[in-house]
Amino acid sequence: MTQPAARFPFSIGHVAKVTGIAVSTLRSWENQGLLTPSKSAGGHRSYGEAEIERVRRIDRMRRVDGQSLSAIRRLLDSEEEAAPAPEGEAAPVAFNHLGARVRGLRQEAGMSLRELSERTDIATSHLSMFERGVAFLSPARLNAIAEVFGRTLAELLGGTKGRDFPVVRRGQGRIVGSFGPGVTIEQLTVSQRLMDAEVWTIDPDRESDGFYAHEGEELIYVLEGSLELALADRDAEVLNPGDGAYFNSRIAHRWRNTGPVPAKVLWINTDSDRLSSMSFERTDRRLGLGAGIGEGIGEGALSLELPSGARTFRVIETHTEGHPTHILIEPLEGLDADSVAGKARQFAERYDSLRPMLLHEPRGHSGAFGLVPVASSAADFGAFFISSYGYPGLCGHAIMGYTAALRALGRLTRHKRFTIEVPNGILSVEVGVDGDADAIALDMPPALITEVGRRVAIDGLELDVAIAMCGDCTALVDAQAAGLTLEAGHIDRLLALGESLRRHLNEALPRRRGAQPSVDSVLFHGTDEAGAVRQFLAIDRQKFDRSPGVAGLACLLALRAATGAAQPGARLDAVSLFGGRLSGELITLTHGAGGAVAATTRITGRAHLKAVATLIQEMGDPLGSGFLR
Repeated sequence: MTQPAARFPFSIGHVAKVTGIAVSTLRSWENQGLLTPSKSAGGHRSYGEAEIERVRRIDRMRRVDGQSLSAIRRLLDSEEEAAPAPEGEAAPVAFNHLGARVRGLRQEAGMSLRELSERTDIATSHLSMFERGVAFLSPARLNAIAEVFGRTLAELLGGTKGRDFPVVRRGQGRIVGSFGPGVTIEQLTVSQRLMDAEVWTIDPDRESDGFYAHEGEELIYVLEGSLELALADRDAEVLNPGDGAYFNSRIAHRWRNTGPVPAKVLWINTDSDRLSSMSFERTDRRLGLGAGIGEGIGEGALSLELPSGARTFRVIETHTEGHPTHILIEPLEGLDADSVAGKARQFAERYDSLRPMLLHEPRGHSGAFGLVPVASSAADFGAFFISSYGYPGLCGHAIMGYTAALRALGRLTRHKRFTIEVPNGILSVEVGVDGDADAIALDMPPALITEVGRRVAIDGLELDVAIAMCGDCTALVDAQAAGLTLEAGHIDRLLALGESLRRHLNEALPRRRGAQPSVDSVLFHGTDEAGAVRQFLAIDRQKFDRSPGVAGLACLLALRAATGAAQPGARLDAVSLFGGRLSGELITLTHGAGGAVAATTRITGRAHLKAVATLIQEMGDPLGSGFLR
């Protein structure tokens, strides 16, 4: 059997001590092919926790079952080749196996070693050695990698699964040696409960290799030895047996064993992300209201009694330059597809009834918009969109609203620039641009201009129309040339004209590859007396965008580029009929076949929090599922 080049955390003496098998016997079993320790260039043996378990099993099979060593070897070898890990159980994760796990996550996300290096500040060469199992990474660096893939450090190490039993006997937790020699972790329960409970054994002089931070809260209790703990805003403290520390894990922290003997520490983490995705059985029908003071009808009342059978759903409400986004933060089971687009399809199949309940009257209106946050394996965050008319693949104003919510929740403390996976792809977002700490910049997917200068006579008007694609298909109309007034008092006229134009274009536009074209919206644009661009996006006879329209501004910039009125670097500011403002910049320009022009743009705006609410759906409410007028 070929000897692996990787090092393992345990010596042959340690294996002999924990298993009760003599060193000479272990060497004999190695010679007979039963064990395969790693060997350094100097011949030094090292073992992983999988090898320790193998030793224990060989001993049982020999002493209890009476099997010969040759029969044991044949049985174990055949099991390793044929049998997968038991369903629902994570394979043991030694540090050399962890590298392979990180490589799999990286490849699944389509990320190169160089990209991972840039996002974690770990040298590419060291990452390569780690993935091949021949180098260690410190807790701080492993935590940085975990954040890239939207996981906690405990989840990266591998969560415990299996039977749901509350008692873990001494030494029966899952052992992880993933930080290299000198640090071992016994996992009591990880990634299936609210708390990650572990017992760490840290040898003298071992440390975290700098400060690191993550989501959740943290409890440390020293059982044996001593541990130095430093938080970013405090001086270092030495914890001795019986001492403990409790702190917010978002505070950067580091640790090291400065004592002469190993430190044994009970280490507990709680993850706020996991809390938001867990459901708890409600023991009564009272909904907490918070503070019970004031002069109103709720004076002294801390809770609201709900009717029997009532359901509740939590939301964060924002608006982006005037247009609302209802962000559904209630945990939902079954959204486990590999991609965000797949999760959106699962939502449509299982939870579509929530869409009208959340967005339609009496809670919302025909133009209301929603967003459902989900996990992403390919980006920092994930989200898909819901509206009164379906499941759009892209919505710029909702992304900005989501960004404002993430910022308020403290999720962007380490992310000035981050990525969000949406059904149409992955978008890049930056917070704090152009000297404005609250400005949110969104790098839009290419806006494609397929046609310019189409003249359409409709409703007694001659319209100058262009056709653009940026997520949805939009018709752009020069309102100024048509003599239309872009004011709030003329919205009904604009909506009616937009609906007529949509119908006309969807009947008149040529079919492409047998598919009937579909114009989803109409953007009316013009310039006011002060030189500002005004925009109004009509979606149908009743629905319209209250903001200037993020995708609409991207399309207008692309149109100007297609007609020679703008070059890369050009900026354009747009205002809605209600005063909301967006700023756009033309980034790149590409000319394609048939006169088509594609432009990438960056759109900047501001989003604001409106409310945190708990929606109530009573069982007997005949209109509880919502309606549209």
